[in-house]
Amino acid sequence: MKPKSKRFEASTKKLHRLIAILRMLDNRERCTYKSLAYKFNVSKKSIERDIRDLNSAGFSIVFVKEENTFRFTDPDYTLRDLDLNKDELAFLLIGRQFAHNLGKPFEKACQSLLRKAHKDTGIKTRERIKGAEEKSHFWVDMDQMEGFEKVEKQYNAINEAMDRKQEIEILYKDMGKQEETRRSIAPYGLFFHEGLWYLIGYCHLRNKIRIFALDCIKEIKVTNVPYAIPDDFDINEYFKPGWRMRRYGAPVEVVLKFSERYARWIKRRNWHPTQVIEEQKDGSIIFKVKVEGTVELKWWTYHWIPYVEVLSPPELKQEMIEEMKAMLEVYGNKGLDQ
Repeated sequence: MKPKSKRFEASTKKLHRLIAILRMLDNRERCTYKSLAYKFNVSKKSIERDIRDLNSAGFSIVFVKEENTFRFTDPDYTLRDLDLNKDELAFLLIGRQFAHNLGKPFEKACQSLLRKAHKDTGIKTRERIKGAEEKSHFWVDMDQMEGFEKVEKQYNAINEAMDRKQEIEILYKDMGKQEETRRSIAPYGLFFHEGLWYLIGYCHLRNKIRIFALDCIKEIKVTNVPYAIPDDFDINEYFKPGWRMRRYGAPVEVVLKFSERYARWIKRRNWHPTQVIEEQKDGSIIFKVKVEGTVELKWWTYHWIPYVEVLSPPELKQEMIEEMKAMLEVYGNKGLDQ
C-alpha cells in the first residue's frame, strides 16, 4: 500500500481538529486560543487559522470577552438540533435513489448522510425521515449502474489523476471495432449516462477531446505528466451541441416532421437547446435542431416511427431508409403478412 504523504496526514489532523473544535463549541465548553493550542498540541497561530477557516466555512464564531471563550455568534445555534423541511427531506430521499443507481461508493455516502440526519437532527425531522423511509413516495426513473466494482479501479484512478492534475495512460478497447489502443489522456471530468460511467478528456492519440467508457478501459495508470484543464472548457456547455453525449461530426441542421397524432408529445418538453418547432395547419409540426453528429438523434427518431418523417439532411434520410430495408430483410415478408 502506498504510504500517505505528510501533507495528507497534516490535512487529516487539521480536519479532525476542526471537527473537535466544533463539538466543543456545540457542547458550550470553554475554548481559548491557549487552551485549544494546548489540547491539540499546536501553535496559537494554527488555532487562529482554524477559527478563520471555520468562519469562512459558514460557522459564525466570536470571542466573548466577558466569558473568556469562543462561542457561536447565535447563542441558540447548535449542530445537533437541525430540522429539515419537507422539500429538503424530499431532496435527501430522492438523492438516495440517485446514489443507489450511480454505484456503491455513492450509495454508501448517502447512507452515511442519512445516518447523520437520524443522529444530528431534531425529533420532528427524525420522525419524518423514519416515516418516509418506511413508505417512499418518490421514484426516480434513472438507469442503474450494474457491477460498479468492475470500473471502480478506473474511477478511482481518474479521480486521483484529476486531484493531482496528472495525465493517465490507458489501454482502451473500442466497443465498435473491438480494437485496442494505448492512449495518454488529460482527464477533464467524469459523467454518468444511461447506466454507465464515462471519462471526458483530451486524447493525445487523436489530438482532440474524446469520451471513453470506463468499462472499456482495460488498463490504467496515473503518470507524472502534469496538465491543466483549459479555462474555456465547461463540461455542461460541451455537451449542448450534441443530441445526448456524442459530438462526432460536422454541425448540421436536422428537420423532422411529426404527424398530428404525436405532435403534442414533442411539444410538451424541451428536447434540445437549439430546437425550433413550427406548427402546421393540419396539426403536424416541423421540428428543427442543430447538432454535431446525428447518430444519437437518429436513434431517438426511430422511437417515433411511423409518425415522423426525416426532411433534412438527405444523407440522414437515406441512411435510415437503408437501415429499415435491412430490418425488413431480418423479419422477412412472411413475418409481415402474419
